Amino acid sequence: MIRTLVQWAIRNTPGINVMVFGLMAVGLGSFFMLRREVFPEFELEIVLISVPYPGASPEDAEKGVCQPVEEAVRSLDGIKRMISVAREGGGYVILELESNVRNVQKVVTEVRSNVDRITNFPELAEDPEVEQITFREAAIRLAILGPESHDPDAELRLREVAENVRERLLDTDTISQVNIQGAKRYQIDVELSEETLRKYGLTLSRVAQILRRENIEMPGGQLKADGQEILLRGKNRREWGAEIAELPIITQPNGVILRVRDVGHVRDAFDDSTMINEVNGRPALVLSVDRTSDEDLLKIADAVHAFADRAALEGILPAGYTMQVWGDTSVDVRDRMRLLRDNGLQGLLFVFLLLAMFLEFRLAFWVSLGIPICVLGAGLVLLVTGQTLNMLSMFAFLMALGIVVDDAIVVGENIYAHRLMGKDFVTAAIDGTIEVMPSVFTAVCTTIIAFMPFFFVEGVMGKFIAVMPVAIIAMLVISLLEASTALPCHLAHGQHRREGRSLVAKIRRGLGAVFAPVVHSLNFGSRVCGRCMDLFGDRVYLPTLAFLLRYPWLGFSLGVFLLLATAAVMNARLIKVVPFPKTDSNQILAQIAFPDGTPARITDAATSKIEQAVRRVSYEVYLEEQGRSATEEEIEQALQSEK
Repeated sequence: MIRTLVQWAIRNTPGINVMVFGLMAVGLGSFFMLRREVFPEFELEIVLISVPYPGASPEDAEKGVCQPVEEAVRSLDGIKRMISVAREGGGYVILELESNVRNVQKVVTEVRSNVDRITNFPELAEDPEVEQITFREAAIRLAILGPESHDPDAELRLREVAENVRERLLDTDTISQVNIQGAKRYQIDVELSEETLRKYGLTLSRVAQILRRENIEMPGGQLKADGQEILLRGKNRREWGAEIAELPIITQPNGVILRVRDVGHVRDAFDDSTMINEVNGRPALVLSVDRTSDEDLLKIADAVHAFADRAALEGILPAGYTMQVWGDTSVDVRDRMRLLRDNGLQGLLFVFLLLAMFLEFRLAFWVSLGIPICVLGAGLVLLVTGQTLNMLSMFAFLMALGIVVDDAIVVGENIYAHRLMGKDFVTAAIDGTIEVMPSVFTAVCTTIIAFMPFFFVEGVMGKFIAVMPVAIIAMLVISLLEASTALPCHLAHGQHRREGRSLVAKIRRGLGAVFAPVVHSLNFGSRVCGRCMDLFGDRVYLPTLAFLLRYPWLGFSLGVFLLLATAAVMNARLIKVVPFPKTDSNQILAQIAFPDGTPARITDAATSKIEQAVRRVSYEVYLEEQGRSATEEEIEQALQSEK
């Protein structure tokens, strides 16, 4: 069977060439069509139920929110673990589902249905939110820096500018999701004095009830006539403070109306949550540009950078406001793609040079061609299977680069050995391939079997690394097919080639003349390296092999000793086993936890101290890089002037 396959490939050289270069062309196009991201995006078997409860203590949130939710979802099937967290201002329940749950959305729907039937939530608790957790990371962040003022009017103006920028970003064709991080929720404040309430015989609860009754929008049924149907709807809902101020509080029989603005002060503001957002010491809001599963990370990052550059030129922001791009996750993807390209080119060059130095130029060329064939073919497989080009898939490419050329090297070297026996090129290609193909097939299959268990890893880790075995096994299979068909096909030709007058023949002669000095140099180096290798084999390798064959127990004892030494080193924990080693990040996170109810001025003062320490370290590093030094007084003056 192997002989028939190899002979068929040699007889159909044009077809093999078309398949090889077609695979490379389609694979190259697949890399441009693959979506690029940092890590694979997938949905977790985790359901989050959150219920805001403004003003509630953790104890109240536990009794009023967490316990009713626990009782409502406890009887559902497929729940592995339930975690409840009660905190100031609300609570949430995390449901971890069994890994064998096939329809996660069905469980999410059942959870949402059971939670919606809860009737004993506190009156001030807001509507519950049920969602499935998705492993997703922001693509890039855009900070809107405002004037150095924290008064309510400045906060409203900053929020307005941020909303305007957000709408402009969403108008672009590339960006579909932009969220404002750390922004307070809008709120309309109605402030009433106790004296005014007593004057008109009102109470706060009575005014709240009137506002709730008047500020409403509800359907009113249908009005059917002979020729048409009219939908009736009561629409009196107000969304701005100026509109709320016009709502009636008291309507007297003589037509006099007492409105909200007559008894109090109404203004648009934010909720009472304590939150201070600053970027580089200035009040700011951060726009997080997220990526959906169908969008390309690099295109989104380029679109945000282009928008920021255009905004600086066109003056989109008002005076006193600036824009700053940060948190660009596409930088890591670009670096890994550049690393993949450089390693691939280096591996291709080293394989070619080594084979050319020890074998011959033509054989080295066709063996080295297996690297781009495998990589580009694997790109096509990733596109067909719905995978993406991310950090893990590119790591799989890097890991498999040194493996995929092993079978081609074995086949090519054995064909070269058969040529040295005096056989013609076709016979050497057939006999050399058939002789080693069973061993090559077994070696590749054992490597594939080693990566097969990755397909059966369950849970979060299984989804996280799912792309790695796909990429590696695809490269191994393509390398095996290339070594058993395309490689012997190309190495079977070239002996006593007839040079005609066709365009292809002229191009071949021209390229041969151009690269003739390189070929002659490599062939000369091949002869020198061959003599050195023969000398090494005759004086070192063969005597050592003969000695070990004469005393086989010595080699066996040495192998057992190395095995026991390795086991002892591992047992003594001299070599640490870490599945995911810790690496330095390009971000530093500082966090201080205070008890609930701590005044904002205390937390702000602690944060300011950390900020000053960071600025000091940054300035000292800058001085060190510049080769300068400064006294404590000079550093303090520089920090004060920068502030």
